[in-house]
Amino acid sequence: MAVPLGKYQLLRKIASGGMGQVFLAREHSGGIERLVVIKRVLPHLAEDEEFLAMFQEEAQLVARLRHPNLITILEWAQVEGRYCLAMEYVQGEDVRRLDKFARARGTPVPVGLALRIVAEAAAGLHYAHQARDAEGRPLHLVHRDVSPQNILVGFDGGVKVIDFGVAKAAGSASTTATGVLKGKYPYMSPEQADGRHVDGRSDLFALGVVLWELLTGHRLFKGESDLMTLRLVRDCQVPPPSLLNPALPAGLDALVLRALGPTPDARFPDCGAFRLALEDFIVQNQLSASSAHLSAWLRELYAERIASEANLASLDQLNEDSDLDARSNTSRSGSDVRSQSQTIAPLTPTTHTGGSGKRAHVTRTVSPEAPRRRVRWGWAAMGMGVSLLAGGAAVILLRREEPAPAPPSSTITVDASPLAALPQPKSQPVTLTVRSEPAGARVEVEGAPYGQTPVELPLEPDAAPVTLALTLEGYEPTSRRVSAGDAPELSVKLRPRHAAQKPPRRGTPATHPPLDIKLGR
Repeated sequence: MAVPLGKYQLLRKIASGGMGQVFLAREHSGGIERLVVIKRVLPHLAEDEEFLAMFQEEAQLVARLRHPNLITILEWAQVEGRYCLAMEYVQGEDVRRLDKFARARGTPVPVGLALRIVAEAAAGLHYAHQARDAEGRPLHLVHRDVSPQNILVGFDGGVKVIDFGVAKAAGSASTTATGVLKGKYPYMSPEQADGRHVDGRSDLFALGVVLWELLTGHRLFKGESDLMTLRLVRDCQVPPPSLLNPALPAGLDALVLRALGPTPDARFPDCGAFRLALEDFIVQNQLSASSAHLSAWLRELYAERIASEANLASLDQLNEDSDLDARSNTSRSGSDVRSQSQTIAPLTPTTHTGGSGKRAHVTRTVSPEAPRRRVRWGWAAMGMGVSLLAGGAAVILLRREEPAPAPPSSTITVDASPLAALPQPKSQPVTLTVRSEPAGARVEVEGAPYGQTPVELPLEPDAAPVTLALTLEGYEPTSRRVSAGDAPELSVKLRPRHAAQKPPRRGTPATHPPLDIKLGR
């Protein structure tokens, strides 16, 4: 039975995080009923007047971004003493999960559809980059966290960019000081990795990385550590996609490599120009790349899941006496939001059109009526104040640009199950294949022997990362924290252990080992 909260009925608790709690809800208003995502702010932030003022101001700013390729904020208000943000609900899959799911079934995303996804994402980003405030002044918004996880593809064929949680607007209180890194390292532009000034061409570069990886099935900038990843990004050595996928149409290499230019001036002038180049390539090569083609392909790929999600009754998983403030099994925080006397005026609701409903991320849950069937639901929202990702369940807010306790690359996606009180079958383990070059390295997991490479390591989707150590005689030992998110394969190139070398002669430049581009996921 749903739990009432003003005009909303809370159906399922998606996650709890350091800033708030996320619920799937049903809204009843003016005779209209729809599914939405609700986030409730936590008490320590609800008592911070400065935070609330900033939160509302920035939420209103982003609420003005109305575009088919961006997530929509519906309302920011106080409901029954709880500060809440309502955001649109959409159904689909993020690009990272979509790519993995398709490749696991032997049907990688077709080239035309990959170009369609990136072209639509470029349209949304270009709109945000060109956005102006109420007085007509340019906002100079930069997303700064474009990645496959933050591009959502709806089963209706629509595409949306999500998570402006680390975005930056000129003159905003959320502006980050130069030198502070925000976002995911493997998708940063070289100038962002150096902590220098960024503009919309930095987002364009990140979108180019997404396209390169969709076309090749490999990671472009993925080192064995964050420092190595940043080094790869800064060096910006990009092989042509056709080197890894010879079946790509002629001429596509040049387009992708221009988007991945090492400097902003070497790239397309903006995301609008990048989108136009993609559209022209689609037409010139007569590729099947319309939204209708994308929807038809997705509905065939996800036919079983779409059928299972057709039963909306399975959404209602809360009891009226449920402890809504209890932590989700994998949540990072579960504090309640205390009642406040202050009232915050709601945002003007935006209008939904039939073709603009897409979802922002995916959460894995299981319906009590069908415990053997895995069901993924998408919860999409965008705004300002904080970014909370829960296994694809995303509440996206433009966060306050102060140094956060989490590391710079910690825009984290974690799987969040519903309330612990609900009966939930365990998630199926994911197999991570660990390889080394050369093979035959001894593997230890959390200090315990685990055979020699190549080995298959089962990992629970909701489990914390584990430490993987590889040793081989004559090579430097290496270790890495791994989780189910690294599946299906991890490839580690071992470095030879060199004997003490004589210092280089005076005037002779020192040499450095070449950087390796990681091709495993």
